[in-house]
Amino acid sequence: MDTGDLSFAMAIAYNGPGLSYNRRHGAVSDTYSSVVDSANLIILAEQPLVAETPLALQEEQLTPNPRFFIRNHFGIPTLDARAWRLAIGGTVNQPRSLSLADLHQLPARRIEATVECAGNGRSFFPPPTEGNQFGYGAVSTASWTGVSLVDVLGPNPFKPGTVEVLFTGADHGFEKNVGAEISFQRSLPVDVALHPDTILAYEMNGEPLPIDHGFPVRLLVPSWYGVASVKWLLEIRALDQPFQGYFQVQRYIYPSDHGPIPLRERRVRAVITQPTPGEVVKMGPVKVRGVAWSGNQPITKVELSTDGGATWYSVDLEPSESPYAWQRWQTVWQATEPGSHTLKVRATDASGAVQPEIAAWNLLGYGNNGIQSLAVEVRAS
Repeated sequence: MDTGDLSFAMAIAYNGPGLSYNRRHGAVSDTYSSVVDSANLIILAEQPLVAETPLALQEEQLTPNPRFFIRNHFGIPTLDARAWRLAIGGTVNQPRSLSLADLHQLPARRIEATVECAGNGRSFFPPPTEGNQFGYGAVSTASWTGVSLVDVLGPNPFKPGTVEVLFTGADHGFEKNVGAEISFQRSLPVDVALHPDTILAYEMNGEPLPIDHGFPVRLLVPSWYGVASVKWLLEIRALDQPFQGYFQVQRYIYPSDHGPIPLRERRVRAVITQPTPGEVVKMGPVKVRGVAWSGNQPITKVELSTDGGATWYSVDLEPSESPYAWQRWQTVWQATEPGSHTLKVRATDASGAVQPEIAAWNLLGYGNNGIQSLAVEVRAS
């Protein structure tokens, strides 16, 4: 492991405007990339790349890498893994920089976790808010392999007075609301940073991280909204004062009378993956299924209504294999009345939190876990 001066060599090439979202890079020993499945993703923006996964394609427990939703704030950087170094500095007892090989020498940890954009469901907020108008597809689940951050930092890593840990990614660009070029940065409280399930991930579903998802190393905070899981990680810096960066105090916040509150744990939510909105189904037994998730709590109950919320009944729920990953659910609805029907689904987690009918509106459209309504048409034949 390299120690001492935190300066380090880094080869970074940013994608030019001529490269589209389904570009194909050469997969060689020092770089790796995925091919985005643009035929099966809903592309909301190309520069920077933003895409969500149709709910009808979220049938597996683990989302295949090419179909995993993408939320970027700046251009996608391509990093040379042989030159890559992770700088560790600030109020730490041992400033140093680590290579990818150094991380692979530490005990590997695998976590199955759902990642959800805080703006998931934004398009259903009344009245409309600014930001990418996601439906329900800015969420996916993967098996992540890496090393616990606490193992990277070692015992007693911080000097007295350390209050937060800041993470900086290689992605950067001009932010019009700041009037300057900035890097993507987010911080965590010390206790969250040192939780054994906060990891530096270098594999996704058993493969090296695709470039679209943070190659060669990203942070994974498995119970928090995806904004906390900084991609293309370059630096970890311990702080003795709360971080006041743009993505910490001006975006990804809930407003309050006491100032902005940075987003943290995901809110409880269930969605229907089958049938699809507007689908015509035959009278008789209809299979209804979907997924449900929360923050660091497993789901204990999912309920379905087929009459617009007048009555509810519990459905079959798969057991939780990870407190951080979604759980699949299913039921058979006996559709005996022809005509239009509104299906609704709601989840309850182990803490007792229940999905609200309508989530509290906020200016930036975050955390909309209001109950999904889905209209289908029942016909006799």
